[in-house]
Amino acid sequence: MTMKISDQISMCLNNLLHRKMRTILTVTGVMVGACLVVIVVSLGIAMSAQQEAVLQSMGDLTRITIYNYGSSSNGEQIALDDDAVAAIAKIPGVDVATPIYQPRNLAAFIYGGKEERYSMRLDWNVTGMYAEAFPKMGFELLEGTWPEYQPNQKKPISILVGEYTAFNFEDTKRKEDDQRRYRWAEINEDGEVINTPFVNFNKDDLILHTEKMEEDSPDSTVVTREIKVAGRIKKDYNKGWETDQGIYMDIGDLKALESAYMKANKIKADSSRNQSGYNQVRVYVHSIDDVDSVDAAIKDMGFETESLESIRKPMQDSVKQQQLFLGMLGGVSLLVAAIGITNTMFMSIYERTREIGVMKVLGCKVANIRSVFLMEAGAIGFLGGIAGVLLSLAASAIINYFKLSFSGGNQNNVYMYGGFGRGGGSVDPSAMPVSVIPLWLVGAAIVFATLVGLLSGVMPANRAMKISALEAIKHE
Repeated sequence: MTMKISDQISMCLNNLLHRKMRTILTVTGVMVGACLVVIVVSLGIAMSAQQEAVLQSMGDLTRITIYNYGSSSNGEQIALDDDAVAAIAKIPGVDVATPIYQPRNLAAFIYGGKEERYSMRLDWNVTGMYAEAFPKMGFELLEGTWPEYQPNQKKPISILVGEYTAFNFEDTKRKEDDQRRYRWAEINEDGEVINTPFVNFNKDDLILHTEKMEEDSPDSTVVTREIKVAGRIKKDYNKGWETDQGIYMDIGDLKALESAYMKANKIKADSSRNQSGYNQVRVYVHSIDDVDSVDAAIKDMGFETESLESIRKPMQDSVKQQQLFLGMLGGVSLLVAAIGITNTMFMSIYERTREIGVMKVLGCKVANIRSVFLMEAGAIGFLGGIAGVLLSLAASAIINYFKLSFSGGNQNNVYMYGGFGRGGGSVDPSAMPVSVIPLWLVGAAIVFATLVGLLSGVMPANRAMKISALEAIKHE
């Protein structure tokens, strides 16, 4: 005779309710274990989120910076030139690679306004990069579009400016000690600029003039180029100080401008610079997971690299160690709970031996009897899992309210890194949640607790199957 599922469920619930105190105590054991596991995982999730936020404030996690010292670690001469950059760009996982070029031989101003009244120095705050790299650098474009390389030197040079670059213009009609010569951005509490710069990039014509090496020298001439502002980007020091008040242009345009200046002033090129290539190259990879492999491949080429991975790894290792310790406590609690379930089920079988014998005599299948006891064990795990999740949600709320820290000082270290990192950003971990319980963790905890209950009930259920019907009926 096969028992209906509804009959099995009814018998399971009746047995659990019949021995309420034992059921409550066993469920409590599962609840404590499940709660500890959930809290441990939630602390790890929160600490990982804190780390990611801090590291993001320090700089881009997917960025690798390459420095050129002219030779590899074994002393071999290597060049970080365009060919090397092209080879780096082909490494699997690389999204974009571009040189960071600053001119050594260039003195120029950009002028705007009526009769070129307002001027802004160019050479100290201009950076050259591959034009095709701009859209992939993570810049936030506030207005306009991305600049493009202009091979025709008779046409305007297209540039990309920082959010407040326009405030670099000075009023040349006023003396240098006159405060009215300068106009800095005034920002209110809402982060809005409440004044306007001397020059409007969208309306005013811009012209570039180079300086003469010697004002009265007949051998020096002035190079003049029209300038067109293609776009303006949001300030983000993690992407570079140029996003504030700097200027970007295609590296080809910048090199051509520098070359024209050197020719106009009869400056000889530095052959050593051409041989060694660029001082710095910036590489962006597809994801954080690609940083290690790409970094290793670049180092194999002989170049020195720098990324936030060197900071991120030790921080992650620290979190893993803390999670392992706390996880062991949760695991021990669940083990004790599992033993409790097993003990409860064995006791239940002993007390219901006669009942099991009657079921067998009536023709109930052995598998159905086994299912009843497994269902009881699973129900205990399920109820303990739900109670554990509810308890962990309450505990998480208390932890976050009182900002209880289980990081062993890790938060202070994280804050230090964030406050003094290369990006100049600052993230205070105390302002972030200490415990985070996502929905997937809630579901996983209940499922896991139920599985613990089922596994704990396997041995008792098998024991129930092996009981002799005749001996069971005789049992008092």
